[in-house]
Amino acid sequence: MTMGRALRLTSGVVLLIVFLLGIRDSNVHWFWKAFLLFMSINQIQSAFTNWCPVMVLYRKMGIKEC
Repeated sequence: MTMGRALRLTSGVVLLIVFLLGIRDSNVHWFWKAFLLFMSINQIQSAFTNWCPVMVLYRKMGIKEC
């Protein structure tokens, strides 16, 4: 698995979990809303900078960049 695919998989899974929490309970804790906001902003900045905090972890795990 390449870095780009791993990042998209991680992002998709986390966003899906937060979305499902929101559907299950309309009174979602503020932390999950803030986390969703952080993930969204991080994806936008990553599109311009090609850097994401998870990339550091994936590099240490030996995931290929290309």
